[in-house]
Amino acid sequence: MSNKNYSIFSIQKRLLAIILLITFIFSLLIFRLCYIQIINAENLLKKGESQWIRDLPLNAKRGTIYDKNGVALAVSYTSYNIYVRAISVKDPSGVTKALTDVLNLNYETVYQKVTNRLVSESLIKLQVDSADVEKLKSYNLEGIYYSENNKRYYPYGDFLSQVLGYTTIDNIGQSGLELFYNKFLTGIDGYTYKQTSIRGEEILNTLDSYVPSISGNNLYLTIDYNIQKLAENACEEIMINEKPKSATIIVMDPNTGEILANTSKPSLDLNNLPRDNITMLNANSKNLSLVDVYEPGSTFKVLTTAMALEEGLTSPNDRFYDPGYRVVDGQKIRCWRLHGHGSQTMTEGLCNSCNAVFVDLALRLGEERLYSYFEKFGLGSSLNVDFPGESGGIIMNRETAQKVDLARMGFGQAIATTPMQLINAICSVVNGGTLLKPYYVNKITNSFDVTIKENTRTELNKVISNKTSDTIKMMFEEVIKKANGVNAFIPGYRVAGKTGTSQKYEDGKINGKYVSSFVGGFPADNPEYICLVVVDEPSSGAYYGSIVATPYAKKVFEGIIKYKQISPTGDLESDLKLMEENITMPNLVGMSLSKAISTLTSLNLQYEIDGEGEFVLTQTPPPNTKVRERSIILLET
Repeated sequence: MSNKNYSIFSIQKRLLAIILLITFIFSLLIFRLCYIQIINAENLLKKGESQWIRDLPLNAKRGTIYDKNGVALAVSYTSYNIYVRAISVKDPSGVTKALTDVLNLNYETVYQKVTNRLVSESLIKLQVDSADVEKLKSYNLEGIYYSENNKRYYPYGDFLSQVLGYTTIDNIGQSGLELFYNKFLTGIDGYTYKQTSIRGEEILNTLDSYVPSISGNNLYLTIDYNIQKLAENACEEIMINEKPKSATIIVMDPNTGEILANTSKPSLDLNNLPRDNITMLNANSKNLSLVDVYEPGSTFKVLTTAMALEEGLTSPNDRFYDPGYRVVDGQKIRCWRLHGHGSQTMTEGLCNSCNAVFVDLALRLGEERLYSYFEKFGLGSSLNVDFPGESGGIIMNRETAQKVDLARMGFGQAIATTPMQLINAICSVVNGGTLLKPYYVNKITNSFDVTIKENTRTELNKVISNKTSDTIKMMFEEVIKKANGVNAFIPGYRVAGKTGTSQKYEDGKINGKYVSSFVGGFPADNPEYICLVVVDEPSSGAYYGSIVATPYAKKVFEGIIKYKQISPTGDLESDLKLMEENITMPNLVGMSLSKAISTLTSLNLQYEIDGEGEFVLTQTPPPNTKVRERSIILLET
């Protein structure tokens, strides 16, 4: 009996163990199912989708950049990204060869991607043109598929290159307006989901998911394509003829602050960037108008004149005497004319570009008023132009500036500005006395051509009175009529302007190199166009602004007159007569000094001699240049 009971008890224990084991196994299965179905469902779904759903991004089209009249300057066109799904490739060698032949890629690199089945797909190449895609499609390659992308294209290559800037290969703004307005130009990407077989082949008649992309906004610039083309051509001529380190031209509307043209050379082709040469890329993509600083030299004398007139410290007929120098703080500051200009009026001093006159004006103004006007004219700080990396220029610390420093500032030394600061300050002098904010973009529109942002005239400061502005415009015009601005003279049109030639320094010493410039505009009595030309280190022989900068501003003005069909407003007959009176400079180089002096005297021209030699080594202005009677010719012996 006892054995029988023990046997039953043993069987029951075994049965219980089996039941517990089965329960445990089922519990594990239930837990695993819950884990799969609930806890890890999202992760597993993603893994599954990666095998049978193809996620194709729809890259948003980057906004177009237009000139003010609707000429497209930067556009995006459809290109393709090419991918491979290795699991679908039956002939890796054949697929690799086709890809490398058409796309000019490395065979080994592509082969590794074509045979790598550890990933669902691999990128072969970004932004492939449609022509190459069509070639690849003609091969009917297995496992290769294409997604649309957008590639940036600049229809005119190096046109306006430093202003437009460029993007990365992923269409992200990297410099210029492309960078500054990147958030507006960038659209919102979309996507599409397509169901595929295990081999990556699209399954027909299945439900796809599609979210369209939204294109970026468009920029309409203040730049006028036709005026920009004039500036580009003139700048190219400067580089060829004057052989400088660089050249910059800006054209502005002084009444609105609109930048109508802006170019610097050397430049670069935006469609063929030297991305493997960072030094060249950075150097040639800089907008010198806003990042470069230089001593403006005699072009600054227009501002000094305006300050002194506004303060009642001088007048057009105020007289000055120039013996050829001024002594300030024990230092002799020379005029460019070695023996001086003698007695002259304020207007004549501006026409003669006499340093002594502007030393006097700067000292009359004094430190407090000078620095106050620097601030009012927007010098020494950023103008907040809609462009990245703008420099504020360089002005000596007020506490350390000596009297001799103030004297030099009066004629454009001991102070450094950007070209944009200088031309903008000149604009304020001739527009009635109001400093405006320069800007590149007129408006921003969305893909439906609805304006979402608009820039307009922005007043920064009232610098001088309308009366002072009218007076300075009259004096400004006299420089063209009677002085070294003759190379900007256009019969029938009232042009105003001022040249500049500033010496460059290296380690605190003059290095024998120059920055030559011209700033001017027309019509002189109410300017609509102001042009600044800056030529850095001309090396063709001549270096005076009247020779290496002024003629190119004249070409820009003449082009604008033709483009805008502007009728003459001046006295054409009188101007033509004045032109006939201009003298063509003879070639004096190699001539004995005595004969050169005799030749100049017979032409009613004055002269200055630099050196003690018996023969003329160089002359300024050079041969064949047009000059006025009684102009001063510099002879180096």
